[in-house]
Amino acid sequence: MTSSSHPLEQFIAEHGDDIFGAPDEFRERVFPVDEYDRRRDLLTSELDRRGVDLMIVTAPDTMAWLHGFRSRWYRHHTSTDFPPAQCTVLDTAGRSMFMIESGYHVDLVRESSIIEDIRPISGSDLTHEPDLDAYVRFLVDQVRTVSTSPMAIGVELWSCVPSPAVHAAVEAGLRAAGHHLVDVTVEVRGVRRIKSAAEIRMFEQAQAACDAGLLAVRDLVREGDSELSAWATFQRAVVDAGGEPAALHETIAAGRMMSVHRISSRQPLRKGRVFYADVASSRFGYHGRATRPYFVGPAPAELHELTAVAAGAYEVAERHGAVGTPWQEFVEALGDYYRSTGIAGGAAGYELGLSVPPADWVNELSWGSDYEGMTGVIEAGTVTNFETFNHLILVDTIVFEETGPRFLSAVPRELFEIQTA
Repeated sequence: MTSSSHPLEQFIAEHGDDIFGAPDEFRERVFPVDEYDRRRDLLTSELDRRGVDLMIVTAPDTMAWLHGFRSRWYRHHTSTDFPPAQCTVLDTAGRSMFMIESGYHVDLVRESSIIEDIRPISGSDLTHEPDLDAYVRFLVDQVRTVSTSPMAIGVELWSCVPSPAVHAAVEAGLRAAGHHLVDVTVEVRGVRRIKSAAEIRMFEQAQAACDAGLLAVRDLVREGDSELSAWATFQRAVVDAGGEPAALHETIAAGRMMSVHRISSRQPLRKGRVFYADVASSRFGYHGRATRPYFVGPAPAELHELTAVAAGAYEVAERHGAVGTPWQEFVEALGDYYRSTGIAGGAAGYELGLSVPPADWVNELSWGSDYEGMTGVIEAGTVTNFETFNHLILVDTIVFEETGPRFLSAVPRELFEIQTA
């Protein structure tokens, strides 16, 4: 008896959609189609300006931005038997796109993406993974359906997907077919920098959930709780408030300021010690950021004073962060503020946007009070985090708008004291 005639296979064929849900029934439409159309037109216009005929989109966050696809497995660092084998092919002239994926991921693409033209790799299914040669051959063949003539093909060399080995094989296959490759990473990220009103609403929702987590840590965590337990308190509150886990581990960590770059541990939170919630919440991949310091027990007045100094940078940013202001002028004002305090410290930020795990929430643009030679001016629709630090650190999300800069977090900019046992 073949598997196709097995009674259990027949049962699934007849009832599978009812039991597991037909893909169209649970598509997660984050934005309306016209928002994605706008993004595709922006990107194809920029590619056309660069003389790029076609783009092979491999960065997971770019695919999510372009047509909505999100996953939890992009094969970042897998066995050589499982090479990264998905991409979106964007035709500049035709302003059309299709996605290449393993056969068993077709429904996964449909669940989150607006893309209609999905092309499963030949021979791939639930029990047959595409190897590197199969992926490259299929990709080159599909590129040929756009044009049989040599083309300038854009790629994202600064993406962590695909791996260097896979990129080298793809490049060799495309060059053998007569094409040449152009790195368009900066151009793609530039198109994504200015956020639409719909995207800013996502940031606002993410920030509200992040705030709920920060307040839960303040109100529910106690002396002796572990960092991981405090992290779980934060995460539970985020989910209850409508947020999602961030692309990067949201850490609760005790110690000096740069302890925020480590992973939460089972170390207990001890009386008389500082710890941080250096966190974010996501809303469909858009991140609201915040960091607040906490002290277990009554805190020395000096720590409250240091926090107040850090908080003073917010007012400087509000005064000097108007749209049209040169970035260099903005960062110099923040540097002047910190020098006036007589306390070592500064302010910095990096662009926030759409990110997907397992990855980073740091996007392309960055600025800092010690930066020199920054070019360009602040543009409306730019969203970055805002870090102000000395021996303690505060972090927020800032949206630069026509009416002025706006901080999204409503959580007080202060050092929180945690009850002791």
